[in-house]
Amino acid sequence: MSSHRLSASVLREKRGYDARLKNLALESLCNAFPTGAVALDARGGVLFANREGLELLTRWNASRPMDLAIFERVHPKVPAEVVAACNSLRQGGANAACTHARPKFGGRLLVRHPRNPNLSAVVALERSVRDRRVAVFCVLLQDRLKDSLVGGRREQMAMLTIAERRVAKLVAEGLRNSDIAHALGKSVTTVKSQLVTIFAKLEIRSRTQLVSLLRSF
Repeated sequence: MSSHRLSASVLREKRGYDARLKNLALESLCNAFPTGAVALDARGGVLFANREGLELLTRWNASRPMDLAIFERVHPKVPAEVVAACNSLRQGGANAACTHARPKFGGRLLVRHPRNPNLSAVVALERSVRDRRVAVFCVLLQDRLKDSLVGGRREQMAMLTIAERRVAKLVAEGLRNSDIAHALGKSVTTVKSQLVTIFAKLEIRSRTQLVSLLRSF
């Protein structure tokens, strides 16, 4: 086999390997969200969406002409508000004004529908836990009417980062801060700091309230 053919074969294998890595990354990232999940590429194109995610995208764009609405069932259009949030995270989120701002990985931005107060989306820029070279925008679309039984708390829960959710889950399992720190390979100070942030985001004041809230989902 010539060196040219060998190089082409190696390139095809590498592309296949990279595609599998990205699929694994998408799977792990989207599974971190409970419902209404949509994953976007760097240009804001839809890479993955579960059934409720597609349904809520369609509802968000319901004011569009019917022919477009039918088209978007297969090729959903990403709302301009969500694209703007993606751009903000890409440019460093709150630090977008900085000249050398880096993408805000793990950050969360809350986006509300301009006309329907019940529809909202939480947008995050996440790196793959398997391959740090792979990053996607994760969008969690929500309908507050469906969440009335839990007091609209899903919107607040979605603002927790993946790391904060891990801490919250271990608190719900009854672990002490020192045990959580050991389990996650963090310092006790870091765990305490994350708990303060979790309490603030969920508007609660104690571990007991956190456990009660998590059990309501």
